[in-house]
Amino acid sequence: MPSNIQGMTIPGLLLLVPLLSLILLPANAGGVPGPDEAIPPTNATGWNDLGNTYLSQLRFDRAADAYSQAILLDPGFARAYFNRGKSYAELGLYDEAIADYEKAIECDPSLKGVVENFLDTAVRNRYVTLPGEALLKGSSFPGGQYLAVDNTRGRSDVVIALAPQGQRGAILAVYVPKGYSKRFDQVVPPGIYDVYITTGERWNPEEKSFAVETGCLVWTAPQVFAGVQNKGLTLTFIDWHPPSSWWDHSLLPIAPEQFPVI
Repeated sequence: MPSNIQGMTIPGLLLLVPLLSLILLPANAGGVPGPDEAIPPTNATGWNDLGNTYLSQLRFDRAADAYSQAILLDPGFARAYFNRGKSYAELGLYDEAIADYEKAIECDPSLKGVVENFLDTAVRNRYVTLPGEALLKGSSFPGGQYLAVDNTRGRSDVVIALAPQGQRGAILAVYVPKGYSKRFDQVVPPGIYDVYITTGERWNPEEKSFAVETGCLVWTAPQVFAGVQNKGLTLTFIDWHPPSSWWDHSLLPIAPEQFPVI
């Protein structure tokens, strides 16, 4: 044995053994470095790939952060928006997921077919899906007339509200999505009413408004309901684009805050 070892006492040798173990220990006892230990990516594609790794590990919060870094480096990176939307949806952040899905389609319309199913799922989870027709406000009234809404050819969901002439609050409001038609019988008490129309998508029952509003209108001519059975008002919505010079003076655009309280 070398002289320096021979001269050591037993306690000295015991201290040397763990020291040698530390020197010989591999830098990473686990083998291949995990994503948390890897060198951070330097470009948007790298961050997107790292996000995919986290997503496959069900680490949705870290995946969203990685995709955000990709978007920061490349604001037009459609795939990163789509992937971040999936992460947000898994985290229950449906508003953020919907915004990212829509941004992905905006950045790359060719992704629409892939993204739409995810978008529809997020919308269904975020917003209450009403049946083909719904009475949002009002009730049956003996002898009341009907209100019929044909939206089978419409481009948006619609809400029709009837407010007594000159008043702000509606006594009746009905919802009919595009592709549906419904007649609401005996729901209009006798009286004179201002008829309001709002169109859009994703009806939010808590806020009583559309998440995506496409327009608000008021019918300038008040409608009279005399209480005669089997008489009423039918509104038909069609997918028709008027010429640029055309204007229907019976329908007046209004601001959303002018729509009556439901």
